[in-house]
Amino acid sequence: MQPRQIIRQAGHLALASLAAYWLAGSARAQAFPSKPITIVVAFAPGGPADTMSRAVAQELSPLLGQPVVVDNKAGAGGKIAMQAVLRAPRDGHTLAYISSSILSVAPLLDKEIGYDPLKDIQPLTTGLSSSNAIVVHPSIPARNLRELVTWARANPDKLNYGSIGIGSWYHLATEKLLSGLGIEATHVPYRGEAPALVELAAGQIQLMIVSGAGKALLDDGRLVAIASTGSRPAVHAPRAQPARESGIPALADYDEVPWVGFGLAAGAPPDVVTRLHQALVRALQSNEVRTRLAAFGDTVTSTPAELQRIIQRELQTNRQLILSGRVKLN
Repeated sequence: MQPRQIIRQAGHLALASLAAYWLAGSARAQAFPSKPITIVVAFAPGGPADTMSRAVAQELSPLLGQPVVVDNKAGAGGKIAMQAVLRAPRDGHTLAYISSSILSVAPLLDKEIGYDPLKDIQPLTTGLSSSNAIVVHPSIPARNLRELVTWARANPDKLNYGSIGIGSWYHLATEKLLSGLGIEATHVPYRGEAPALVELAAGQIQLMIVSGAGKALLDDGRLVAIASTGSRPAVHAPRAQPARESGIPALADYDEVPWVGFGLAAGAPPDVVTRLHQALVRALQSNEVRTRLAAFGDTVTSTPAELQRIIQRELQTNRQLILSGRVKLN
């Protein structure tokens, strides 16, 4: 056989192989999903995470042509749910409800968590993101952050703040705030926001970062919002200016906004990841989902790469805070 014939045949074989690979990928994408999809949620039924996941599942099912079910696996700061996702086949049929707490905080605090948030998890998109309110009990004579600093320095050891648990996003965001304000406060962790709000309204604690769950207490004056955590006022406290606009230099870059979204175990085929991302974005941007989730925050979607960068950035800043010694884990 002549050299030119050999080269020509090799070229044809290469093109045939490339075409076969492309067709296989296209067929795989069209065949996916081949069975029901499960969204594993790290929280109990009835809460915001469950509500969001079920709203998305309802819209996702017709988009993908398969039933989409929610599987609640609460406990251990999300570890139980994430490990269940990692044990499942990595074919795109098992999704995870993910959040800033699950991927950007918990892995720094639990050395036996069993997963690397950057290597083992494939982010798909954010779903919700919302500025929260920095709130005090009305008995505290502070209606902005500067007045809080003045009161705290005049009343040492009297400022207590609540959070939904040690190592939670609320815990770390409050410590970043206190560090920027240059004041100290005693951390009182609770098992969820509801009991913490009860104690805050009763005056047992004086300060807390509060989600939309505290709107009724804010509306009737039982709590007072003195700032917002993000670059925009919180929806449930529209007159509370962002902390970064308080004029306090150390808070100029303070922009603490928790996010929640969806991901899956790393290793799924790229075309499957792309299809899931596109379907999730369509579901999240639907009028039905946006209406159902309006009370919890802003519906915000992202690309997988954008969400990966957010997680990387949060891990870095949270690691620095923990190493500084401000976050007490016991």
